[in-house]
Amino acid sequence: MSFTLHAKKGLARCSIDDALRGEPLHFHISAVAAGHASHAPHQHDGTEAIYLLAGEATLTLGDETLRLQAGESVIFDPRRLHDLVNSGPTINRYMVIIGRDS
Repeated sequence: MSFTLHAKKGLARCSIDDALRGEPLHFHISAVAAGHASHAPHQHDGTEAIYLLAGEATLTLGDETLRLQAGESVIFDPRRLHDLVNSGPTINRYMVIIGRDS
């Protein structure tokens, strides 16, 4: 069994089994200042999950919004235009997990 190390935002180490084709499951951890988003609204393939580790955030998905508190998660279709904004008074931290379509 062999693994390749991949650099992932917010992770000290990420090893991916060389027997897998590409990266079928992607994840990283982001930290965002109050009132900011880590990137502009976007869309992509796969299935996405966000788990809020600390702070507060508001997910906009199309024309819907959902507020998240630390310890909460959401799973959604990222083909819809989406973004996540820190809607709290302190830095938030969240994990993004994306299952790639085969």
